[in-house]
Amino acid sequence: MTKFKPNVLAIGSGPFLISLISALLASGMPKIHVLVSGSVPTDRQRMLNLAARTRNIDPEITIEEVALEKEGDHGWREALRPFDAILYISQEGNIEELRFLHAICREERKLFLPGVGLQQAGLAGPLVHPDDKGGWESAFRSIHESAIYKDPQRYTFSSTAGAMLANVIVFHLLQKMTGALDAEQSNQFFLLNLETLEGKWHSFMPHPLVSGRVAAEWIHDFELQLERRSSQIDGGLLPYFGRLTSAESGVFHLWEEGDLKQLPLAQCRVQAVDPLSAGPARLLTDIICADMTHEGARREAGLTGIEAYVSRMAGLLVQEECIGVGAGETFAEGIGRGLQKSLAELLDKRHAHQLPSVFRVQLSTIEDQHCRFYLQALTTMTGAPMIGLGEEVCGFPVMWVGTSDRWYGCAGLNVTLALRAALQQALMEAQNKLACPTSNVLEVPAVQLAEQLPFIVEIPACDLTLNTDVLQSAIQVLERNHKQLLVLDLAVKSFLKEGLAGVFGVLLRSNGKKRPRI
Repeated sequence: MTKFKPNVLAIGSGPFLISLISALLASGMPKIHVLVSGSVPTDRQRMLNLAARTRNIDPEITIEEVALEKEGDHGWREALRPFDAILYISQEGNIEELRFLHAICREERKLFLPGVGLQQAGLAGPLVHPDDKGGWESAFRSIHESAIYKDPQRYTFSSTAGAMLANVIVFHLLQKMTGALDAEQSNQFFLLNLETLEGKWHSFMPHPLVSGRVAAEWIHDFELQLERRSSQIDGGLLPYFGRLTSAESGVFHLWEEGDLKQLPLAQCRVQAVDPLSAGPARLLTDIICADMTHEGARREAGLTGIEAYVSRMAGLLVQEECIGVGAGETFAEGIGRGLQKSLAELLDKRHAHQLPSVFRVQLSTIEDQHCRFYLQALTTMTGAPMIGLGEEVCGFPVMWVGTSDRWYGCAGLNVTLALRAALQQALMEAQNKLACPTSNVLEVPAVQLAEQLPFIVEIPACDLTLNTDVLQSAIQVLERNHKQLLVLDLAVKSFLKEGLAGVFGVLLRSNGKKRPRI
């Protein structure tokens, strides 16, 4: 290999450090600086023997040990200051020391490349440049717990695993030094399976909480922006959701049909990570979404997963009130979905301690294709459901669907959307034969039915996705009921805008009431 001359300091101990030195020598580096740090005993004689053997080929080869003159921040800064790049390895996974050195390297503007045993896995990278947006903390918060917590009897750190990680680290550094590393490879880490010794590079995204605070802004003129930002994003959402999915490092741990039944409803399961995890990432509860088509189910699952992810951070902004979080391919869809969640929260609070009062409904005509299909399928599977109309929420209709043992209620932006969601939820649980709770539909074991003749209700057709007309009509309903709609831009990181018009937080307030501080 061609000789290269970066000024590099290798930090670590034990056989792992010896493997790192050996890999650096094999790369053609003529002078290696070493700082022994860690609890694993280090064979210094073996270090010298490595250098001696290599000098038979190249007399310029030297290994120089660097001493830590003082403990603490000042001593480490003095030790690291002469070098351009710091390679840190730890077989026992000393995360606190890694974080400490990572912070110093950022402040002192050094390249930093770690390799550690992390629980029952081996980890190399990411290579951290002072100007990179990612860094170790983003990577650590992105690694899923399930990727590194394994059976400790089967997954143990061996000298072979250390040697493999050492070679990966040195090769990655060589790529950086020679300009062969693509920009896209900056935010990546290498995960090694300690049992099979198979490894792979995984991409991660800069974590929104690494900076320490969730950033959000009020959108004061959102009604003016409905027209200006209502065009759909090129390329569609499904490829975007695919890029967010990885069982090791994705925003989505799962986004797939799996073993879910696909008739009469197409279904897709999504499971997002919890962005509030300090690292590694815990998983949120998985959610099942449905639609008439496979594409529609996957689309709904992707949007729902984004909303679940961002909702965890939204609670840090306005803790006294509920924020309805909505993601959308268009501006109107995102705000409309957020409004829908706010209405669902109000419905849930209303009936937390009292039975819903419901009036029977007779459906005269059903022009909406989805409502018609859901009702026919549900009738075939469980018998004809009872349809009811509940008390409005902020002027919006509440539709109820009753089966043999449950009632499903939804406050929708219009009567079609309310009935569609309630029917879909009832059908999905009949299909799966288990509870599949969603944030938009309230389930109760019983309601208080009014003793009177049923209302005659028509169900007009409505687009599948929330559009500008539906949202503008909803705003008029709020105005008639003396409510104002407040909207937050919650797309806290750029990746939330790459395939979406945005992610929005919606609050409902009485007219004249001050907006909360964020």
